[in-house]
Amino acid sequence: MGVVAGVSHNLVIGLIMGSFGLMLASVEDRLGVSGEAAAVGIPLTLVGSSVLAPFVGVLIAKVSLRLLLLAGALLAATGYFTLAFTQSYALYLVAYGLLFGPALSLAGSIGPATLVTRWFNRNRGLALGIVHLPIVIAIVPWSLDRALTVYASTTLYLFMGVLIAVLLVPLTLLAVDHPPTAETLAPEPAEKRTADGSFSVAQLLARPRFWAICLAAIASMTSSVMLGSLLVPIGVSWGFARSEAAILQSIMAAVGILGSILFGWVADKLGGARSLALIAFNCALLWTVLLMHPPFAATAVVVGLIGMHGAGAIPTLGRGLSDSFGQASYSRGFGLSTMIGLPFIGTAIIGSERVFSVTGSYDLAITSIACFFVIAIFLGLYGATGAKLQGPLAAPAEAI
Repeated sequence: MGVVAGVSHNLVIGLIMGSFGLMLASVEDRLGVSGEAAAVGIPLTLVGSSVLAPFVGVLIAKVSLRLLLLAGALLAATGYFTLAFTQSYALYLVAYGLLFGPALSLAGSIGPATLVTRWFNRNRGLALGIVHLPIVIAIVPWSLDRALTVYASTTLYLFMGVLIAVLLVPLTLLAVDHPPTAETLAPEPAEKRTADGSFSVAQLLARPRFWAICLAAIASMTSSVMLGSLLVPIGVSWGFARSEAAILQSIMAAVGILGSILFGWVADKLGGARSLALIAFNCALLWTVLLMHPPFAATAVVVGLIGMHGAGAIPTLGRGLSDSFGQASYSRGFGLSTMIGLPFIGTAIIGSERVFSVTGSYDLAITSIACFFVIAIFLGLYGATGAKLQGPLAAPAEAI
């Protein structure tokens, strides 16, 4: 099940995110649109995925996870086939918004993470960390850049669609919805749980601990997306060459691979919520160091460490949600956290650019992120209060 989840996560997210930037120029030429119009694809995918995430979380709790992973794989393959053959900008938007967006939730993020959470009682955080290793997204840009010198972009889109259809579609059919042992249930009396033993969306949203755990994780996700998206202009504003800023971006992604495993292991030792508090404490210090505009070598170390902590947010969030609200509640909780995080991430990116245009500096944006992490420390510690659910037959207990 770990292999199924890992391949699904890596192929869907890695191909979509890893190929987008390199294919932009060919999209402009083939469809006759501006760079700004072509660049709408990924934001459209992220919005579609985030808006659908709560509904996907509920659907996963009610419908066969194998069928939903299969549906996500088929949507992703269809998206690439559409991109390979279309000459229409409207269908280009459909591929990213209506095909890749749902695929990202079903087979890229919520589906694979739910499969791991259901099947791993021991070392669940480490398993989530290994599954979320960004292997494909690290390989795709390098290999695709070279492939574009030999093959047309339409051929490469077709290849990616065939790869998913031939490899991922059959693999999802091997997924088994539930392990033979029972999963931890929501810490509520049976009459207050849903049919599958989980919290309902309303019950999760009514729990302050759920909000605390989610927001503590969102602080890390927001900072990673913001820095990853704007690291080149931020680096240039600090006086680095564009090539040096690009190197910083590569360092952030490369070191992030270590963070996924490291903080998955830490979450198994400390618990998910406490690990989120630790990430927040470390990141508050790291972002404060960035305000000092250190030289390139020191900046590279800090940016790498930020990338490492950011990659650790997903396994620690998964461990925190399943520990506090039961494995059966994970898909709903993760889906809700994805949607809750969207306005924070959007505000951070747009707001940072606005701050720079007004002040000529990103310092106010960096200060805001550091302050968010200070708040996240206390949110993570609060989220760690209350008993953790241990074992598949954990008895119901009062949830705060």
